[in-house]
Amino acid sequence: MDLQLERAVSEVRSRKAKLVGLQMPEGLKTKARDFADALEKVTGCQVVVLGDPCYGACDLKAPHGLDLLVHVGHAPIPDLRPEMPTVFLEVRMDYGPVEVISKITARIKARVGLVATAQHVHLLPSVEDALKGLGRTVLIGQGDDRLNAPGQVLGCNVTSALSIMKDVEQYIFLGSGYFHPLAVSLGTGLPVLCIDPYRGAVDDLDAFREQVVRQRYASMAKAMGAKDWLVLLCDKPGQRRYELAVKCLEALRKKGMRANIVMLNEVRAEALIPYRAEAAVSTACPRLAIDDGPHYPLPLLTPWEMEMVLGLRSMDDYRFDQILVGDTPD
Repeated sequence: MDLQLERAVSEVRSRKAKLVGLQMPEGLKTKARDFADALEKVTGCQVVVLGDPCYGACDLKAPHGLDLLVHVGHAPIPDLRPEMPTVFLEVRMDYGPVEVISKITARIKARVGLVATAQHVHLLPSVEDALKGLGRTVLIGQGDDRLNAPGQVLGCNVTSALSIMKDVEQYIFLGSGYFHPLAVSLGTGLPVLCIDPYRGAVDDLDAFREQVVRQRYASMAKAMGAKDWLVLLCDKPGQRRYELAVKCLEALRKKGMRANIVMLNEVRAEALIPYRAEAAVSTACPRLAIDDGPHYPLPLLTPWEMEMVLGLRSMDDYRFDQILVGDTPD
């Protein structure tokens, strides 16, 4: 794992930064103090480790007084402009996916799309070559300007997969966890094979996808009788979909519902309890509703699901909520 300390040193020196913020996602925070110590020793700067949770490049923290923010572990979101000078250090995870590919040939269809998280997107060309050597047709899609590289997917944006969905039968996803490939599966309706570098496993997402879809319809069923709603607006820069929140509010009130917008920086289940609503729609990261929704004290829906419940869309037309270019204007 390369945390790109040398690049951080170069950026701190070139910018003559004296007070530097260091932000890492949860999975890398065990390395934060060593990184900070090394950066201070080499450059003489003061490093402040930002301890709040960090969910991605959509969630940059910019405390007052910092000369530079060093964000480790995510690629920049091109259509977002950070509030302060920011260096993105994309952690690249190296492993041998080509060897894995050779062992699962029978599970790979004739026309394949490749997708990955930012930490693994640099491996896609080698996988592409291996698959072509097996006689497969391989496509790597170009997403919108929230994505930093061809084939990259975010938990809230799978436009790179959508751009090639009519030309492939299946996707292969490189990365860990289920949410990113689930977003691809829900967004395209196509099967996804997940190659996990940490577990050395290859998983078919079909069963998990069906489980999640059942959970989402169960949440919508619970919200059918709700007359009192919250519209959740997240204050994180890359998730702040104010216009969508207003659209949801107006749709609910037009149907005779009581509804109010509640802005939160951290959308948490316990934060909703005082408002005593019967259902909520979240305009923040879709992961909140899909991953965390079952743990909330009330049904938590995405905007698309809310429109299904209100009868504005067919209950058979389920689609994945995405944050696209222009959805979070500065």
